[in-house]
Order: sequence, then structure tokens, then C-alpha cells
Amino acid sequence: MYPHLNKFSLCALALAAAWAPAQAASSTVAASIDHFQYQLVDLDLADGISPSIIFADERWSSETYGAGQHQSLAAPGTTSIVTAFGTSGSTLSRGTMSSTASVNFPVPADGVKHKYGNSNAYSASFTLSPNTRLILTGVARLSEQLVQKFDYSDSRIKMQGTLGVEADWTSTFEKSYHTNYGAGTINLYGMLMSDAQARQGQFSLETAVSLSAPITPIPSVPEPSSYAMLLAGTCLVGALARRRRQAVARQAA
Repeated sequence: MYPHLNKFSLCALALAAAWAPAQAASSTVAASIDHFQYQLVDLDLADGISPSIIFADERWSSETYGAGQHQSLAAPGTTSIVTAFGTSGSTLSRGTMSSTASVNFPVPADGVKHKYGNSNAYSASFTLSPNTRLILTGVARLSEQLVQKFDYSDSRIKMQGTLGVEADWTSTFEKSYHTNYGAGTINLYGMLMSDAQARQGQFSLETAVSLSAPITPIPSVPEPSSYAMLLAGTCLVGALARRRRQAVARQAA
């Protein structure tokens, strides 16, 4: 019945699109190790010794920072720092650990070095029975999605182990991965083997992420195309309103 309403509705949508602020963007980094577990394999079924592992000491560490704040853990738990400009946090347990950080844009030009990150570590000392293979497995995930260049950005994980620490006989492994862009999943695998003697050893897991000092923040000023759309929408609304007034004047005459 009122075809001009459709035109006005379209104009209103165009104006809203022109005036709407740009969607907030975030750069994110993450590193995690999940489903960590171990398995024992008997390498000599005739020795009459059942495979075993005795843990002597476990140590935990988590350091989270951002916007001048700092949180630490020396036991399983979580950390979280949230500000208007970024976040950082961690999860730390025997089977899972994760590190995350993000920076929101636009970053204010306030002369402050915006830096967010976390580092986690878990280590265990143990004694492994003779003629035993210790297999360590887990699923690692790395992700780094940046919408702007940073002075420094990193996402990394590490798993390592050593057996026969104080002997002339040793068994070791080390697996380390990191990314500077993109995302990926890695199936972690490490192995230690004892000889005919019980051996002492240790293994450790680490995750770490960091985002430091974005060099050029995304501008918050609308692009020239936004101003052009706003001007075109304003002219169109004015033309339609003027045409409507003229039509009403003719009908009244």
C-alpha cells in the first residue's frame, strides 16, 4: 500500500551499515597438551619382574602475565587475566595443560607496551623397574591467529624425558614444536627403556604462548568508502523525502 516505506527502509539499512563501527578483532595464540598418559611394557617376560613405575616427586609451575598483572601457580589449577585490551590464562593438571593469550584491537596509542602470555610446566621424577619400556603419549595443539603484526608472538609445546640420570647408561627423548602462524595438532610420543637394573629418571611437559607490543594497531577511523556510503544514503533519503512532499502538494491542489 505504501511503496515508499520499502525505499525508506532500504535507506535506513544503508545508513545503519555506514554508521556501524567495525567489528572488534582479536589476535590469539594457544598451546595445549591433552590426554597425557603413560604405558609400561615388559621387555623380559622371563625375569619374573612385573613392570612398575614409582613416582618420587612432582612439580608444577604456571606464570601468567598481562597489563602489568601477574598470577602464579605451584600446584594444579587455573589462572586468568582479563582486561579491556587483552586476556591471558592457563589450565594445569596431571593430564591436561593449556596456555592462551589474546590482544584486542584497536589498541590505544598510550605508550604502554601491551604484552600478554603464559608458561606452564609439569615435571615428575620416578624409578622405573628393570627391563621396562615407558611410553608417554598425548595430543598437542598449537594455534596462532594474528590480525596484525607483533614485536613478538609465539606458541610452543615441549615434552622430554631422561632415564639413568646419574649413571653411565642413559635413555632420553625430546619433542619440541612451535608455530608463528596457523594451527595444528600433533600426536606426541616419547619412549624410555631401562636395562637389567631399576633406573631413576624424569620427564616434563611445557606449554607457552606470548603476544608482545603490536606495532601498528588496526585504525578505528572509518574507511573512505564508509563516508561515501553515508553521503549517498543521506542524499537518497533527502531526494525521496522531497519527492514525497511534492506528491502530497499536487494531491492537495
